Amino acid sequence: MKKQIVLASIATLATTSAYATRARMNALGQAQDRGSFYINDTRNVFRNAARVNQTNNYALTEWGTSSSTNSVTAPNAEGGFFKNAGSFNYGVYLGNNITNLNADVNTDGFADAISAQTSGTLFGNTGFQKRSNDLDLFFGGDMGVEWGARLKYSNSKNEQGGTALETKHSALELGLGMVMGDLNAYVNYVINDEYENIGTAATGFTAENDGTMNLGVGYKWMDYTFFVDYDKKGLEYVGGTGVAANTTEDSTLTVGAGYTKEVSSTSRMFADISFKSRKLEDTDGTTAGNNLEVKRSTLPVTVGFETDATSWLTVRGSISQNVFINSQKETLGTNPERKGTIANTTNVSAGATLNFGKLMIDGMIGTNGVNGQNTNATNGVLDTDRILTQVAVHYWF
Repeated sequence: MKKQIVLASIATLATTSAYATRARMNALGQAQDRGSFYINDTRNVFRNAARVNQTNNYALTEWGTSSSTNSVTAPNAEGGFFKNAGSFNYGVYLGNNITNLNADVNTDGFADAISAQTSGTLFGNTGFQKRSNDLDLFFGGDMGVEWGARLKYSNSKNEQGGTALETKHSALELGLGMVMGDLNAYVNYVINDEYENIGTAATGFTAENDGTMNLGVGYKWMDYTFFVDYDKKGLEYVGGTGVAANTTEDSTLTVGAGYTKEVSSTSRMFADISFKSRKLEDTDGTTAGNNLEVKRSTLPVTVGFETDATSWLTVRGSISQNVFINSQKETLGTNPERKGTIANTTNVSAGATLNFGKLMIDGMIGTNGVNGQNTNATNGVLDTDRILTQVAVHYWF
């Protein structure tokens, strides 16, 4: 009888640890911003708000800085709690910012418009109000069809006095999702994301959202999940005359399939393959020679594993690489088009969860490097001075 109780306790820990954090997503080669298309994880509520019905009754803290970078190398400090209330589920989350453009396409002078969120700099102009203090509210239920909604809000300002304008930032985003059996669908739409005023009253500039959205659908069949996702991020930079001086757009279409397999009662394997078509455009309204267009076509493959090494330790890792399709085209101004392959796409990551009953500590093993790569893992080194990075603590009640 005692043996059965112990085994049941270990099984409970293994099941609970499967719903973890940003560190788990990175270690398994998944997106840390909105979670995975096919692996069960608490992070998935930022992709499909209906997932709030599947992972609740826990509190979470993600360790990091108070800046708004939200990158692997300098993660945000963020966290919240999710709770069941009868036939409904709700959650409150603080500090999460997932609307900034990826910074991995800065080649040939690509101007990252939404760098205003992280540095207050936009197209060479400093002084924009930085994005801060994001608040996400979740609410969902199950009426035969699981449904959920997410509302994101952010607002800040700085009254500088004198001839300088009052700088402001405001953001409002709505996320809707549903899960009906093996089918799920979602849409996340940025209603407003605006940076107001820089300089003096005569030369003020504004940057505002230009159609940022994320939508998709997925279907689970046996151990496979098939998914289609469209993600667009854009910002328009408007001068004091009201004429658009610069626009930036980053759109990605992803079509793929994921595979999960319980190889034993304590071990799980994951694999996915997807075709990604990505287009980035930076249009300079005053200098045509600075206009940049980047097109990428890739076929990334990821293989990961997760195993409960002991009742108190879960270890995971992954390797990913673009295969067969791995091309990029760039056009800057009137210059000839440049073509080539994207170099060094192989990425190895590892992570672990320490289980202490209902309290769990997640992290990446080693030090995080460029583009989410685990530098020490890539170099074959286990850094015992900082075994866990991008640490998160969560408690299930």
